[in-house]
Amino acid sequence: MKFPEILRARRKELGLTQQDIADIWGIKSVNVSDWERGKGMPETARLGALAKRLGMTISELMGEATPRLDVKDRTDGLHGASKVNAIHPDDPMDDDVVYVPESRIEFAAGNGRNAVYELIEDQEPASYRLSWFQKYGINPERVRRFRVSGESMEPMLFDRDTILVNTDEVNIIDGKMYAIRYGDELRVKYLFRKLDGTLTLRSVNPLFKDEEVPPQLANDHISIIGRVRDRSGTGGL
Repeated sequence: MKFPEILRARRKELGLTQQDIADIWGIKSVNVSDWERGKGMPETARLGALAKRLGMTISELMGEATPRLDVKDRTDGLHGASKVNAIHPDDPMDDDVVYVPESRIEFAAGNGRNAVYELIEDQEPASYRLSWFQKYGINPERVRRFRVSGESMEPMLFDRDTILVNTDEVNIIDGKMYAIRYGDELRVKYLFRKLDGTLTLRSVNPLFKDEEVPPQLANDHISIIGRVRDRSGTGGL
C-alpha cells in the first residue's frame, strides 16, 4: 500500500477521525482528506509527528517498510487496539524476516578511522522483511542499529530513538541523513558538501544552526559510518 491507503487504514484502525489528525497542527480536516485521496502530502517536518500519532515509523507510513513483528502494542497511549501480532523470542525465525540487534559503537583512539561494533544483548532486535532490503539494494549483513541522543534532529528523531544505518553507503549524497564520527562522538546529521570540500552538518530542529566544517578539519575529524535508512522508537510520546 501507498501513503494515502496506509494513512486512511491506520487512522480508522485506531478509531481516529480526520479532524483528530488535523488537530495535531491546528489545520483543517480537508487537508487530511486530500492526503487520503492522494492529493498532496504533509510537509516533511510533519511526517515524524504524524507517524508517532499513528504508532508507526515514517518508513512504515510511507509504505517503504513492513511493520515490525516484535512489537506487542504499537498504540501505547493512543486510541484503539493494535492488530500487530506479537511473536515470542523462542518462536522459529521466518525465512523472510531479518532481525537486526542494537549495537554500541566504539572508536579507535585519536583520529583512527576504525570502529568497533558491540552488540547489546539485553535489547530486543528490530525485525525487517528481506524484501525491504532487496528493494533498496541493501545488504542486511552491512547494517547496524544505533540509539541516538539529544534534541537536534527532532521531530524526525527523538532522544533514545534507534536508527538503521547502511555502512556500505559512505559516499555523501547532498541532503541525505548520515551517521558520522565527529571526533569521538557518533552524530546523526543531514550532510551537504560544497565544491571546496567544506562539509555542512544540518539538523532538523530549527534551534540548532548549520555547522560548517572546513575541508581539512572534516578530513581529519569526520568519518562517515553510513547512511541512515530507517528509524524507530517512541521518542516524544
